[in-house]
Amino acid sequence: MALYIFFWLVTCPVFGQVQPKAPVTEADYHLWGTLYFDKISDLGNWASYRMDYDEHPDTLFVRNAVATITYKFPESATGTFNKESQFASLVPGKGLELLNMETASRKFIPSVTSFSFTTNGKFLITQNRSASVNWLGIRDTNGKMLDSIVGVSSYKLNPEGDAMLCSVIDGDNNSIVLITMHNLIAKKIIVQDNAGTFTNIVWQNNGQSFAFLQYSENAVSGNERNTVFYYTLKEKKMYHFEPERANSFPQDLRIANGYESRLTISDDGTKIFFGLIKKIPTGEYADNEVQIWNGNDKRLYPQRKEYRNWEIIAKLAAWWPRENRFFQIASDEKPFVVLDGKQDYAITFNPMDRALQYKLYPNTNFFLTELKSGKTRLWLENQSADMNYLSISPCGKYAAYFREGNWWIYSFSADTYTNVTKKMSVALLSEENGEPSAFGVAGWGLNGQTILLRDQHDLWEITTNGSSSKRITFGMEKGISYRVKRPGIDLSRKSNFDGFTGLATDTHNLLLEAIGKEDNGYFILDRKKGIYPIAWGTGFISNLDKAEGSHVYVYQEEDFDRPPSLKIKNIENDKVNILVQSNNQHKNYLWGKAEAIHYRNSKNRKLNGVLFYPAAYNPEKKYPMVVHIYEKLFDRLHRYFNPSQFNMEGFNIANLTAKGYFVLLPDIEYEMGNPGLSAADCTIAATKEVIRRGLVNSDKIGLTGHSFGGYETNFIITQTDLFAAAVSGAGISDLRSHYLSIGWPLGSAEIWRYESQQLRMKKSLFEDKDGYDRNSPVTNADRVNTPLLLWTGEEDRQIHYYQSIAFYLALQRCNKKEIMLVYPSDRHVIYDRSHQKDLTRRIEEWFEYYLKDTLEAQWIVNGTK
Repeated sequence: MALYIFFWLVTCPVFGQVQPKAPVTEADYHLWGTLYFDKISDLGNWASYRMDYDEHPDTLFVRNAVATITYKFPESATGTFNKESQFASLVPGKGLELLNMETASRKFIPSVTSFSFTTNGKFLITQNRSASVNWLGIRDTNGKMLDSIVGVSSYKLNPEGDAMLCSVIDGDNNSIVLITMHNLIAKKIIVQDNAGTFTNIVWQNNGQSFAFLQYSENAVSGNERNTVFYYTLKEKKMYHFEPERANSFPQDLRIANGYESRLTISDDGTKIFFGLIKKIPTGEYADNEVQIWNGNDKRLYPQRKEYRNWEIIAKLAAWWPRENRFFQIASDEKPFVVLDGKQDYAITFNPMDRALQYKLYPNTNFFLTELKSGKTRLWLENQSADMNYLSISPCGKYAAYFREGNWWIYSFSADTYTNVTKKMSVALLSEENGEPSAFGVAGWGLNGQTILLRDQHDLWEITTNGSSSKRITFGMEKGISYRVKRPGIDLSRKSNFDGFTGLATDTHNLLLEAIGKEDNGYFILDRKKGIYPIAWGTGFISNLDKAEGSHVYVYQEEDFDRPPSLKIKNIENDKVNILVQSNNQHKNYLWGKAEAIHYRNSKNRKLNGVLFYPAAYNPEKKYPMVVHIYEKLFDRLHRYFNPSQFNMEGFNIANLTAKGYFVLLPDIEYEMGNPGLSAADCTIAATKEVIRRGLVNSDKIGLTGHSFGGYETNFIITQTDLFAAAVSGAGISDLRSHYLSIGWPLGSAEIWRYESQQLRMKKSLFEDKDGYDRNSPVTNADRVNTPLLLWTGEEDRQIHYYQSIAFYLALQRCNKKEIMLVYPSDRHVIYDRSHQKDLTRRIEEWFEYYLKDTLEAQWIVNGTK
């Protein structure tokens, strides 16, 4: 017995040893993948998620809630549950894989291009393509074919999911077929014709009627002709609208098809909306014509050319089938439309109908048209064209708009305008990003008599007549910002032609997203029981979704030193299960840590920053550090970063900490009129705070930023020699020339970015020439002593790559150390994977060369000696 005890004692230390962790090297990067939540089943017994890899095939997984059973779907990206028993997923270019979770059996159906389960769970609809023929299959849920239709070009399920419409092409014959799928499958041909194909099928929201277009093209003239069809199931009657037979139809227009058709049925089924487009757009802006840029243009020539004075934008029209009445709502003069909730009124506007204004959303005049009478009047004068400032109530009675710091409610029936927030003492406007913006509408009450508004921290329920306002969350006192969260989506509204309709919201039972100073998560607010957490903590908690038929929630959780995991929680029993823990290899490697730091700028303002420690940190050593800047980045404190060679900006925190760097992300607070000097002030203050702590070698600190951060980097190195090396990506360098340039993605002058947005100059160049020069990198290029690596995409038109060239030339003329990389075919960020890898390598070599003195990179030596 003593011998056995002795053996145990001498061998126990061997068994108890912990394997030393290894450093992460570039050869290990391929092991890391990115976790994406996909779906949760109706009762929450199953969930699907995807792992995407840089160098391995992406894979979709289905796993039960207790994480004991897992199925893999290689190459698939997303799928659909059918109740609790089935899951289906497309394999791109191959077909449909069908899984039965009850029997663990699989079936593969080839050549499927799209699919749907019926809502009753009894049928599987597959659209197939084989031998250049499209056909539709109606199957049982095991994939067995029950019926099929050859020549189906498109199909659309009704809102209830138990019937569908198919557009069928059979030789010269075209038809719309209605298929009902209750216990039995029944087919009915709604219309059959050889005059043209049927497209753009839409259902009424209640499923009681549907509409579609018939598209044809004149073989001689090439002119398109579209007819609108409308069918009511209750009446079993077909109506159709032919433009040629409508006396009031404009002769130079036609009904638009495809995406531009805008085909919609009003909720009450009395009106059909569709778009109108010019038959022949004017040749005024032909490429071979002389460009005329008028001094009094409200829109610059590039904008006018792009949209042909709004000619190429489909203009909304309405048709009353039972009365056979037609009315054109929008025009070239007022091309944009938002309807009231009942679709009885139209709000029309032209964002450029007033004098040229230098802001992203100019002020304009809004007009109100009663569709029944066709009468139009001025509704709002000199109102912002920002659609975030307008919300239509889903009940149809009201419109809310934001004006001069307050929310107003307009009643369509009473024709009254009411300031509902004038008695509130909290600010409803944020200027956080350099441009004033309203915190917004979170929803409308279920009874239609209240609106839910946001301030910086809290939610307010306010009656539509302004008689009562009640704060329903209390985040201000705790430093928490509450926002309404809707499972699976992040929107508080739905599309309404060119604007938005708010969502009906149960204000007595709300799902909330909460963001604190360092904590975040999700809560349920029950106005009777109080507020209680679903998940709340110091990690980064995101991507909440809910099982539709139960109280089961799924969410993602991570931290800088903890890879993302998906968790499932049943709030009825408060039980939490880890569905999947991604990147399990993480535990085998050395990793850094993230720490919040605080510092003060020259104005004595307390600011936050994130400091990432190098892997295998030794407090006896001092390390090099890379400072990365872009406005405020404190929300990265609890984010996990995969090491990777494929980075769109060439910057990767995990790469750098693994290579022995501290990484600092400082927050920047701006003084109006001094964007560059503000960035320098805050960045230098944060860097000196880290130096004060004795963590880093003060002679081996690098600076990097992209886009606006690239501008900030360019400018900061003109103000200080604190940084031993810098990297600037796609940044502005010459404020004067950039101010007087065209932003080609929008076709507008970049002036608005300076006077009312991110550049925060507020005044025009001609009102503050000294201020523009004072904050311009090019003007101060002779003061640069920091070696700079510039990079840009040759096709970048967001910040034209000429801006990088300007700084390159300025530094070259001043005999400064620099290299510029221009990536062909890439734009503002780098999408080409070979270029991503090249940029990542070069940025890291640049810092290694200047901050570590351990690399003799020939391309750097040759370019800077």
